[in-house]
Amino acid sequence: MKLVHISDIHINSETILDSDPVDNFGRCIAHVEKHHMDADCIVITGDLTHHGQEASYIRLRDMLDKSALKDALAPRLMIGNHDNRNNFARVFPNTPRDENGFIQWTEETPAGLFVYMDTNEPGTHAGVYCERRQEWLNETLADARAAGMDVWLFMHHNPLTVHVANADLIGIIQQHELREILRAHSEIVKHIFFGHCHYTLSGSVEGIPLSAPRSTNHPCWPEFSGDPRVMAYGPVAPNYNVCFLDAGATVVHSIDFLHEDEIIRLMAGEDGWITEVVAD
Repeated sequence: MKLVHISDIHINSETILDSDPVDNFGRCIAHVEKHHMDADCIVITGDLTHHGQEASYIRLRDMLDKSALKDALAPRLMIGNHDNRNNFARVFPNTPRDENGFIQWTEETPAGLFVYMDTNEPGTHAGVYCERRQEWLNETLADARAAGMDVWLFMHHNPLTVHVANADLIGIIQQHELREILRAHSEIVKHIFFGHCHYTLSGSVEGIPLSAPRSTNHPCWPEFSGDPRVMAYGPVAPNYNVCFLDAGATVVHSIDFLHEDEIIRLMAGEDGWITEVVAD
């Protein structure tokens, strides 16, 4: 199964850190349309907008409506800390919600059960996964286990300490409780996809592999000074991830889509080897 994972598009009427989020996301969509129309699923893991304004969700809806990403390729939209749950729901009313009104749901796919989690909490940029959401996740994973299904989790916030002080200050508050759930179901949860940090991340938690792309607009630099007040950014390329989910194997590629025109392609021989020309 081929998955396109995009995160932190931050649609906004003005530039953010000298970058235009609308233009950048438009170029991201165009790149996906050009290279990955054979994908099975596209997921955007939150921070759909920068300020949660209804006008920004309408702008996003219009961009997606004009794109070729329709039907099965219509992006699954999740919310992050910059989003407003009510404004999002007004513009995208068909996005599923659980019985408590959280924007989280499940989807059966060729790879197994995709579980889309809502870690948004008004009034804080930290991630929140309260008792009601934990109960929903526990029940969902228990049902998947009973059905013999593999599970793939999607969320906005980093579900563990990433050792960058600024990111960890606004990670998931209930990290201990979430890790207990993950530990209890680690044999069926195959991968965790998230965003929020704005830089490429990979690793594992409770034995479960995880990955995150950068923002499509303003990627960050992992700042290891230990000062939680410092958010670092600079000449780092925006990207999205292309993931292949196969039985017993997961592969994640980072795609720096703004640099497509700079890529040089060489032709190899039938053995796959490129013959190097050595200057005299």
